[in-house]
Amino acid sequence: MTRRTRRALALAAVLIVLHPVPAGAFEVSGGAAYWTESSAAFSVTLGKLFDLPGFKLGPRVGFAYVTAPNSVGIPADLVARFGLGTFYIEGQAGAWFLFARDPVVRFHATGGVGLDLGPILVGVEAGYLHNGALFGARVSLAL
Repeated sequence: MTRRTRRALALAAVLIVLHPVPAGAFEVSGGAAYWTESSAAFSVTLGKLFDLPGFKLGPRVGFAYVTAPNSVGIPADLVARFGLGTFYIEGQAGAWFLFARDPVVRFHATGGVGLDLGPILVGVEAGYLHNGALFGARVSLAL
């Protein structure tokens, strides 16, 4: 790599690090739910929601842990959120990859409501994860 290329890459890295990031650029979420397939499902995800006219839309991906039998996986969902002042309505759908279960890839869809407290969102949700219903809660923190 030439000296000029290294300088250009270093300058680009400095500009990216120093560039101001708008509040709420990313969102870390934690969820816990009862899954009627005789277990509990826990997830920690990172999401990026984009402002569109009237709602927000974006991906949410992370780590999941499911009990009885124990299994870890990767939840990957597309999220749509509609703000209603202090409240919000949210829907998400996608696939959960649970590595110690059959089938490994499972369809996931939930809907929920909650309170928008600025950088913190607290809500409840209900939905479906292949072979059972989900009933749970989610807390999100905008970074």
